[in-house]
Amino acid sequence: MTVPRVLLLIPPLTQLNTPYPSTAYLTGFLHSRGIACEQADLGIEMVLRLFSRDGLRQVFSLVRKQQDLVPQPGLDMLENEQAYLSTIDFVVTFLQGKNPQAATQLIRPRFLPQGPRFNGKKRFPKSVPIEDRAKHWATLYLEDLADLVQATVSPVFALSRYAEHLAHAASSFDHMAEALDEPPSLTDAFLLEALWPHLDRVDPTVVGLSVPFPGNLYGAFRIAQAIKARRPELPIALGGGYANTELRRISDPRVFDYVDFI
Repeated sequence: MTVPRVLLLIPPLTQLNTPYPSTAYLTGFLHSRGIACEQADLGIEMVLRLFSRDGLRQVFSLVRKQQDLVPQPGLDMLENEQAYLSTIDFVVTFLQGKNPQAATQLIRPRFLPQGPRFNGKKRFPKSVPIEDRAKHWATLYLEDLADLVQATVSPVFALSRYAEHLAHAASSFDHMAEALDEPPSLTDAFLLEALWPHLDRVDPTVVGLSVPFPGNLYGAFRIAQAIKARRPELPIALGGGYANTELRRISDPRVFDYVDFI
């Protein structure tokens, strides 16, 4: 008899400050029933791969190949490529709380490259603590980079959602199917790079995809598509708040080319 091993995944993209709790609660429940279960937030892992020195290097490389189509703010950021590459890991570790003493350096003039999000936002009242100023500037810095990614290499990317418009058109599966037929974007590639180590490590007998919001649906189907291509026999279940409210009636059988249960 095969011992069940469950892998629960949060697709991109919900909150970035902490893993979304749905899989944590489910993991705890399954453990209480003696079922082996592990979880991962692939949205956070995808973003950490993107907002790294190597990830940004890949972004800027792709942007350079399409400079004729890049808006002027993106070209200005491209000119500051080395400044972004040299500061990205510093910013991320600060926002993760691993380097709080970096706050003073982050708000020094000209330490961070400043894109469009900084326009008109370069002064703080003296009452604002240094750490809060640094968090604000670090957030603007990441939002500038997210805007560049969305405008160039991955139109579906945003910091709190991922191809959300496809879920709003879920009355028809056509738009989702067309998107999944497209080659994976750079952020899709980062998502799948985060997926495979968990799949290999856990070797699950079933995968559960939690879709709490519309902005998680495309990521869930992209994950399911990749798993089915590599391990077609592995059952995949899709659930979560969005599935329970918006996918209660399914009429398009193509959905089950990707997942086995809803």
